[in-house]
Formats: sequence, structure tokens, C-alpha cells
Amino acid sequence: MTGFSIDELERDLGQAAKLRLLANAGGQTRYVPSPETAVDSALARELGADVVHWLAARHSGEHITFPSPWGAERENRANRLRAAVLDAGLTNPVRSANHIAKEFGVTERRVREVRRELRSETSEPLPLFKGL
Repeated sequence: MTGFSIDELERDLGQAAKLRLLANAGGQTRYVPSPETAVDSALARELGADVVHWLAARHSGEHITFPSPWGAERENRANRLRAAVLDAGLTNPVRSANHIAKEFGVTERRVREVRRELRSETSEPLPLFKGL
């Protein structure tokens, strides 16, 4: 089973396709048919031909576990929190951790943890001349 990205599906097919997938197959593991049989499959009747065609082009013959609607929302909230922390600044924040915590319904401690995680991710040297 390879990585499936609900965000890529939404980027390529739109929010309606993403919501249709989450509503009908969210939290479930499903087999993705081959491109030749995808349009006539039971999965196509549930998700729509466009979604199954997209899935078959990338994951034909694989079992894919789709994110649950709640898991997808939790991931979106976490990404929005990370974006807010980045926008506020990692070293000299222009917004307090308390303000961000109140906005996102998390603790000030969680905001500080996210800030620390982001700092450590950005402090690693980038491989500018890979292979030299």
C-alpha cells in the first residue's frame, strides 16, 4: 500500500470529489481497480467515475485506506495551526502563543511545542549540492 494524498485528489478534482470520497469511503480500506475496469466498478458507483479514474491512474491494483472525515479535519486543523505559528514567526513572534492558542482552541503549551517542532525542522541544513 503506497501513500494516498487526499490533498492531491482535492487539488486535481476539487472539493466536491474529496467530500464525496470522505462521505462514502472515509476510514475504510478499498481495492482500487485497474483503469480498464474502473469506470464500471462498484467503487465508481460510490465515489464517481472521476474519482475512481484518478485513483486507478495512481493506485491500480492496490488496497488504499482512505482517511476518515474526522481524521481529515483534524489534519487540516493541525496544518492551519502550523501555518499560524509560522506566520507569527518562529524566533521573534509577532503574535503570542496565548493568542494563537485561543484562536485554535488549543493550549499555549501546544503552540510552544509546535513552534519548537517547526524550529527544529527548519534548523536542519538543506542539501544544496547533493551528491558533490
